[in-house]
Amino acid sequence: MCLTIPAKVVGLREKGQKAVVEQLGVRREVFNNVINAEKGEFVLVQQGFIVERIEEEEAKETWRILNENQKNTP
Repeated sequence: MCLTIPAKVVGLREKGQKAVVEQLGVRREVFNNVINAEKGEFVLVQQGFIVERIEEEEAKETWRILNENQKNTP
């Protein structure tokens, strides 16, 4: 089973073939040639590829749950 954490596209490179995404404050470069996401969109990344667009509300709710769980973990 895999856990995919939402990310926000904060930049595009190589004519949009790669994207810079931010996940919980961490930025990384991923491949954008499957979905062709645009800057500002919220996405799911699997093994270095953007695989799905999601709504901003869904991303924020997932981040909230992850942060809450982290606070409650000893």
